[in-house]
Amino acid sequence: MNMEKHIKRLLCLGLILVIVSTTAGCTRQTAENSGSQIVPTDNLPIGSEVTDPELERLWQEYIYDAIYTIGNTWEFHSAEEIDPAAVARFCWQKYQEENGTDKLQKVSEEDLSLLFPLADAQKYAERYFNLTALDVSKITDYYKPEKQAFVFSPHIEKCKPRHTTANAWGTKLDKVMKTNDGTLTVAIEYYSDSRVDSRQTFSLKERADGSFYFVDGRREFIDNHLVTLTGNVKEFREIEGFSGDLQEISMVGEAEGKLLLVYTPYNESQSGALMLLNPNEMRIEKSVSLSSRIESTDVRFTDNRLIVRSKDKVLVYSRDLEVQSEISLPNVITEKMVREQKYDQMGLTDVFFGGYDISSDLCQIVYTDEIGVKLVTLQDGKEKLLAKTIAPKVSEPSRGAPITPSYHFSPRFVADDKKVITTLSAYEWTAGFTLCDLDKGTNTKYEIITEGSLATGGIRYDTGLLFVNQYWYDERGAEKNRNTDGYITTFLDFHSGQVSEIELSEPGDTGYIRFDDQSYIGQNYAAFATSKRSDGGRANDRHYLNRINLQTLRLEQEIVSIAATDIHILGVLEDGRIIFWYQYNPAEKGIGLTAER
Repeated sequence: MNMEKHIKRLLCLGLILVIVSTTAGCTRQTAENSGSQIVPTDNLPIGSEVTDPELERLWQEYIYDAIYTIGNTWEFHSAEEIDPAAVARFCWQKYQEENGTDKLQKVSEEDLSLLFPLADAQKYAERYFNLTALDVSKITDYYKPEKQAFVFSPHIEKCKPRHTTANAWGTKLDKVMKTNDGTLTVAIEYYSDSRVDSRQTFSLKERADGSFYFVDGRREFIDNHLVTLTGNVKEFREIEGFSGDLQEISMVGEAEGKLLLVYTPYNESQSGALMLLNPNEMRIEKSVSLSSRIESTDVRFTDNRLIVRSKDKVLVYSRDLEVQSEISLPNVITEKMVREQKYDQMGLTDVFFGGYDISSDLCQIVYTDEIGVKLVTLQDGKEKLLAKTIAPKVSEPSRGAPITPSYHFSPRFVADDKKVITTLSAYEWTAGFTLCDLDKGTNTKYEIITEGSLATGGIRYDTGLLFVNQYWYDERGAEKNRNTDGYITTFLDFHSGQVSEIELSEPGDTGYIRFDDQSYIGQNYAAFATSKRSDGGRANDRHYLNRINLQTLRLEQEIVSIAATDIHILGVLEDGRIIFWYQYNPAEKGIGLTAER
């Protein structure tokens, strides 16, 4: 159940590292502004404009570090409304600038992150935000209560870029105004494709000693009308009755024309929910909060009921979102989840838990651990090993990757509960899939490698798995001097166990990691997105929706196209309609529903 969170964190960490690595130091060239739209500054308060050298001092001490920390809170009217984790990260930067990191303790010998004492963070929070106390109760990922300290990685920019030069965040300092009462209003412009994409303002109050502290901030996005949508599509601005992030909802099924959604917010202080969506009106008709925190992969719709898997029990809901029953997990599974992990010299753990699933009749549970795939009969508690963990092949070259076992994770009952499929782990990707036939007592391995995907964790319907533009290499062909690699699209049928190749006449771009919301496998149809990116920036990129009939594997390509932003597929209805969303920025976004097949 933690595999989805782990993958997301790895992807987020990778994105952060990429952004930070683009910072080139103090010799940046001035950003090119040709052809850009300039946002009016009429809303700035009347006063005098701050100029250098004072402007550069303010940029270095206050503004630059605010952009990528507290700037992620898009609107606040007091320091108490800012994400406290962002405040702590801003304070962390200031502490490092003044003190370095030599006196700080490491989290452990294995973890090189540092402990930033709460007491020190409080001093900087008072100086820069006038906060007498930092509410750490709202911080889940970066704070250790038992240590009374935050956990951050060291990062000191020896020389920040000047306000007149380009920076890693694509921003330009427009102007800083100072009113007679000493209030500073900072105006920052964010650029994308040589256009102003958004405008951010910060307000700071001046103390008697000449120092400042943040009191207000907001970010306003601009609709530059770049997105164009073509095809037989009904467009909606938003989902009525839902105010959260569309990235945090998933379609898990369909009942009598209504879509069953699960809402799993990234913010751990918020509650998840099950929802009923009327797709014709794009309106939430019912929402039921979940008491325990789950991942989107923990919900399945089968036999006209929703099954929600949590850490200690299974909840069964009707298609009207009413609780029908509750099943406690056997101790053999709950005990596996809470075991203490120990690590060897390579940082590898000696225990593993890869999640569980329950059969449609609620009589059997399958789970995975460091031993392999195990089937438990709930009535008598008997356990059966279906497939063993795959031992590492020491003789094969590792290419710098640690040599580890290939664990099974995200087990799922498929083929009318007659089979179990799992994903096989590997270093930074997956190593394939194992399909266990419960009647025959056999298992088959499919060497289909994926990156960026939850794989079997993302199964919604008992049909199959679709792999679009996956890299393929044939070792046998190399021996006969044939073409040995390329990109192919295949479909793995759960019932037959066969893998069929689907030829794409328009495959679009290849060679990049595809994420789960770029495809969806429904009951009768599957949909996937392809892209043709331009060297001229996002505004000239084209993205397409494609549909497959799962009975015949007949393909319809590019039934919908959209310019300037990616397509995110929410789901596919039984009649072939595809529901998707797009967002260039929060001011230019929408939801689409294609016509019936």
